[in-house]
This record gives sequence, C-alpha cells and structure tokens, in this order.
Amino acid sequence: MLYRVLLAGCLMMSLLMPSVRADEFGLDPKGFFDALPSGIVNVALPDFGQDIIIGGDYGLGNITPVEEVFRGPERVVRIFRSPELPISHQRPAQMQVLLGNVRGLYVWIETPPVQGEWSLSIDLVYVDGTRRNIFGKQMKPGVRDFLFVEPHTRLDCHLSSKTTALKVKRKFILTLSPVMYAVWPDFLPMPYRTIFD
Repeated sequence: MLYRVLLAGCLMMSLLMPSVRADEFGLDPKGFFDALPSGIVNVALPDFGQDIIIGGDYGLGNITPVEEVFRGPERVVRIFRSPELPISHQRPAQMQVLLGNVRGLYVWIETPPVQGEWSLSIDLVYVDGTRRNIFGKQMKPGVRDFLFVEPHTRLDCHLSSKTTALKVKRKFILTLSPVMYAVWPDFLPMPYRTIFD
C-alpha cells in the first residue's frame, strides 16, 4: 500500500516539474537558424538586423545567393530566412536579397498571431540598377506565395504592418525559398496552417 502511494506521488511530482531546457545540459538552445530540415541552409548573414543605422532599413541580407545547388547526388537548398526582426508602424522594413540560379521563389512571413495586416512589396533589381515590381500583396502569416524571378538578380523587399487592436511590438520573420518546406513556428505551440491553406 505504501509502495503504491509513493509511486503515485512520484508520478504526480514528475508531471508538475518544469521541463529541462537545452542550455541546462550545456547545449546551445535551438533558434530559427537551427530549426531547418536537412539539406536546407540559411544564407542570411549571422549579424543581419543587429546593427541598424536607419530605422527599418536592414540593408543586404546575404552574400551567398539564394538557389538550389546539386553536387553529385547531394542537393543543397540555400534559402534566406531572416531572424526575428522588429518593425515600426511609422516606417516599413526593407531589405535586399541576392539571388543565384533560380527562376521561382516561395515567400512567406511568420508573425505572432495577435498582429494585424501585413503588406509585402518586392522589386526585382537588375545589375544596371533598373527595377521592376514583381510582387505586391496583403500577406497572411504562414501562407506561402509563389513568385517568378530572374536568375542572378537582387530582390528589394518592403514590408509594412498596420495594427489597430493592440499596441505591441511588432516582429516578423521573412522567408524566401526556392522550395517549399515546413518548420514548427516558435510563436505558437503547434502548427496552425498546413501547406494546403
């Protein structure tokens, strides 16, 4: 009888204990850059978004171009996935992304669920400096859109947000990828959209 009571007590106490984090084991906690599937590499600069001179202008986001590379039987997909960046309601966020040998990209944003309207505009910038608007849309967080691009050019992305409900700090993650993949967003405990939405 005493054995059963002690066993039940230990089981209940184990349910109430907090879970162990990765840093308690001496490991680096996983972030947005480590949560990618195998064969997909984020080419965003490690210090991207940390040293902003003009508010909202993040500058060039990568040096290695976004593309899909085949080396024998191995395939490496290079994507641009920004870290979690703040955005002001007064100034849109803007950044540039270099492209390699790619003709189409999937684009999506991830935001906390309480935030309102998001507008994304993407211009294609050629080597001679001329630009052409190729994408402009009201974005829904987590929904993937496809756009056609030209190889070996640069994208100029402008993202703005309007929120009337709550005055909270707005944050976003912008992803540009030649292939569609899925990760578990850190903003929510479980996926809230599928690739078919």
